[in-house]
Amino acid sequence: MAWAKKIGTPYVDDPVFQENFLLSLREKWNELFDGVTIGDIDFSEMFEIAQREKLVNLPEEKRKEISAQRKQLREELKEKYGHARVDDHQVEIGAYLIEPPGIFMGRGAHPLRGRWKPRVYSHEVTLNLDEDAPIPPAPHGEWAGIVHEHDSLWIARWTETLTDKIKYVWLAETSHLRQERERAKYDKAKKLEKSLRAVRTAIRKGMTSRDEKEKQVATVAYLIDRLAMRVGDEKDEDEADTVGASTLRVEHVNVGAEKIEFDFLGKDSVRWEKTLLIQDENDRALADNLKEFEQGKKPSDQLFPDITSARVNTFLKKVDTDLSAKVFRTFHATTTVESYLQQNGKLKKDAPDAEKEFVAKMANLQAAIKCNHKRTPPKTWAESVEKRAQSVEKLRAAKPDLQKLDEQIKTRQAALDKLVAAQKEFDAKAPEQWRKKFAAQVALENQGAPTDEKKLKEYTQKLKAAQKATRDAEKTFKQKTKRYKERVAAAHKALIAAQDARKRAESSYRERVQKAELGLKLVRETKDYALNTSLKNYIDPRVYRDWGKRVDYDWKKLYTGSLQKKFTWAMQDDENRNGTGEQDEE
Repeated sequence: MAWAKKIGTPYVDDPVFQENFLLSLREKWNELFDGVTIGDIDFSEMFEIAQREKLVNLPEEKRKEISAQRKQLREELKEKYGHARVDDHQVEIGAYLIEPPGIFMGRGAHPLRGRWKPRVYSHEVTLNLDEDAPIPPAPHGEWAGIVHEHDSLWIARWTETLTDKIKYVWLAETSHLRQERERAKYDKAKKLEKSLRAVRTAIRKGMTSRDEKEKQVATVAYLIDRLAMRVGDEKDEDEADTVGASTLRVEHVNVGAEKIEFDFLGKDSVRWEKTLLIQDENDRALADNLKEFEQGKKPSDQLFPDITSARVNTFLKKVDTDLSAKVFRTFHATTTVESYLQQNGKLKKDAPDAEKEFVAKMANLQAAIKCNHKRTPPKTWAESVEKRAQSVEKLRAAKPDLQKLDEQIKTRQAALDKLVAAQKEFDAKAPEQWRKKFAAQVALENQGAPTDEKKLKEYTQKLKAAQKATRDAEKTFKQKTKRYKERVAAAHKALIAAQDARKRAESSYRERVQKAELGLKLVRETKDYALNTSLKNYIDPRVYRDWGKRVDYDWKKLYTGSLQKKFTWAMQDDENRNGTGEQDEE
């Protein structure tokens, strides 16, 4: 049934995936599947069931119902199992669900891909609890053990029977302990920059040592620094038995007169294929040492048989007590991004966000290349890129109707010009009429009031009428002046709005096209690399934070919601900084 659900994906066409799956079937039912190929098995009935059960193929109401049920179950599980108390703090637990039995997918060209991964039982799981903590009931009878490792961040662990790797349930990355360790990791990489000259001097000195072991360990350290290789035997819990600097074999290296070629399977069985041009005396010393260490050995023999990660770290700690081989990859990924942003990220603050995002992700790509964070492109990659390219062409063709907007601007300009002309004409005539009325009033006032009672009454009426006429003329003048100003201002505002509409249409078109073009270019550039790996685990977020300040870009946009939680410590630092990018003083 698990295989039936994979039908239609590239996995089922992979010969290694097929053979490993059949091997697991034979381990369980040898007589039934002995000599059987994938093509001999009829999956049609199971495939139909799998298709019917797919959420996307169910009616909308049923999909909503199932989604709601799953959401409620997730919330109930998180409420019950998703938290722990650490140092009197309630903290979240990370991925607390163990994967169900199923086909092992692996990463890259993992040699075990396609094998059946069996169920994990509680009697295989060890819990890490406080001495006074209540022991939860074991679903399958008992636990493998209860330990009290106060300096560890894991809650539970077990050995995966298929890969023989230890798997863990950790405290969530938002927990204060994980945050502190995350910050400390990047601080160590920053510290390496200060001691780098001394470290490299010690490596160069060791590479020419007469002591064979000293020369070997220094050569391994040089590979780790020069090429950002992993140390070799220091593996993550989900890795296959792959190769690094200390575990290189003769067959993995080809030393030439002007270059050294490396070709092996690195972490996640991803091919590590690079050529180092011999550029200086240090590279020449590396080439000479590699030639020396491969003499008299078979292709399958190790170049550095006695060198372990512990020995490399001991060598490095002689220079810097906080230094280990792992720090180099964090250092190189971070400085690679920092260097790229300094050279290519000098953008103006008013540059489009799409341009800033592209530069930031291209810097991320350089780090992924440096650390060899390769990936296998999806089967639909070419089709997806073609669709993007078509979308870009559609956007380019969908130019705004600027002629229509220009006509609106002309209409608004003509209306404004007409109003301004009318206002000027009024301003020329109206004051004269007002002055005439006022002059008539002044003439009456200068005439003086007659003594005759009858004439006085008539004079008084005329004077009041003249004064009223003056006031009316003044009021009319002011009202019309105000109306003209308001109408001219409104017409001017309408003209500005029409001009802005044209600018916005043109600018929006350019920005949409630019964003789509940059997105397409980025997809093409990053075809073979997984940017998220270096962004999540190797690039100090403070580099992006400081660059974002310089170019006025919200650097948090580069990180998903989960990664923003992982880097809460950097986000909080950002909130505590003042406008100059310096820490506020207490």
